[in-house]
Amino acid sequence: MTKQTTWIIGMALAGLVALAGAGCNKKTGSAPQQQTAPTFNKVAVDLPKLRQAIATTGPKVHGIFNGLGTALRGGRYPAALALLDRLKESPEVNDEQKKVVDQVIEQVKEAAKNQEADKPAQ
Repeated sequence: MTKQTTWIIGMALAGLVALAGAGCNKKTGSAPQQQTAPTFNKVAVDLPKLRQAIATTGPKVHGIFNGLGTALRGGRYPAALALLDRLKESPEVNDEQKKVVDQVIEQVKEAAKNQEADKPAQ
């Protein structure tokens, strides 16, 4: 190879490395999207807030939370309330987290009332 060809290849590689390095540190510029609370029987149940509140707890609490979502999607509000009671009674959940659990309990109770009101009279 000639000296000029080696120099051109070297500069091209240096340019690629500089471009690749600049791309790795690029920030998206937009804030993370806030999840909206899902609605069950015309009531917004703030599951994203509850998920965030219990983020520092262990896998047992997260398993209860996952069961909660399943129960709510299936319209099984008594089961959902039982799971929320288990969350509230868990020794891993602190007082601040219990306040969020209480808020979600009230929301689920409202959804359950709406479900009863929507049932046809027999």
